[in-house]
Amino acid sequence: MESFLFDPFQADFMQNGALAAMLVGVLCGTVGCFVVMRGTALLAESVAHGVLPGVAVAVLLTAGTSGDPDKAAILCGALAGGVLTAAGSAVILRRTRLREDTAIAVMFVFMLALGVVLISRVDGFAVDLTSFLFGDVLSVPDWEVALTAGLAAVVLLVMWALYRPFVLVSFDRRRAASLGVSVERTELALMILLAVAVVVGFTIVGALLVLGLLIAPPAAAALLTKRLPSMMAVSALIAAASGPLGLLVSWHFEVAAGASIVLVAVAAFAVTAVLRPAR
Repeated sequence: MESFLFDPFQADFMQNGALAAMLVGVLCGTVGCFVVMRGTALLAESVAHGVLPGVAVAVLLTAGTSGDPDKAAILCGALAGGVLTAAGSAVILRRTRLREDTAIAVMFVFMLALGVVLISRVDGFAVDLTSFLFGDVLSVPDWEVALTAGLAAVVLLVMWALYRPFVLVSFDRRRAASLGVSVERTELALMILLAVAVVVGFTIVGALLVLGLLIAPPAAAALLTKRLPSMMAVSALIAAASGPLGLLVSWHFEVAAGASIVLVAVAAFAVTAVLRPAR
C-alpha cells in the first residue's frame, strides 16, 4: 500500500503536478463557494471559455518569434480574455434589462466564436488547443508552480479583505447598497477573481474541466456545512485532496491526469450526496 501511494511521487514531474493541482484546488474550491452560493455556474463556464480568444492572440503574437508560443504570454492572454468576459458580462447586465443568464450567454457565445475565428488563423494550433482544453498538469515547470502559488495567495488575500462586501452582495444586493456597498464594483471584483481562478486552473485541468473544480467541491461542502467560512474550508480541502488522488488514479490506470483530478472531485460530491442524511 505504501508503494502504491508514494512511489508515483518520486518523479519530479509528479511532485510539481501534485503541488500545482493542490494550489489550484484550494483556489478554485474557495472561489467556487461564491459561484455555488450565487448560482452563477453559467458565468463560470463563460469565463472558462472566454479565455480562448486571449490564448489565440498570445499564440499569434509569439509563435513566430521562437517557433513555439510563449507560455507566460499565453497565461497573460488567457487572463485578459477571462477578465474581458467577466467585465463584458457586467456591462451587458448594467446596460440592458436582460436576465442575467441571457446576458452571460451572449458574452459566452461571442468570446467562444471569436476564439475559434482567431484559432483558425494560427497554423498548427491543434496540439496547443488540446493542452488548453484538457490541461497539462504533468508538464508544469517550477516557475509555473511559483506563479500559481503567488496568484492563489493574491486572490485569497483579496477575498479575505473584501469578504463582508462579497457576502452582502451575494445574499442581498439591496441591503448591501443600503449599507453603502458599491454593488456593481463588488460584483465586478468577484468576477475578476473568478477569472483569475479559471486562468490558473485551466493550465492544470484545462478549460473544459476547470468548472468541475469550481462546482463539485463547493457543492459537496454545502451538503456538510451550514456556514460560509466552514463551507470554504471544507471545499478547499476536498479540492486540494483531489489533486494528488487524481494523479494516483492517472498513474496506476494510465488515464488522463486532468480529467482524473476532476473525477475524484465529482466522486467526493457523489459520495457526500449519497451518505449524507436527508434534511
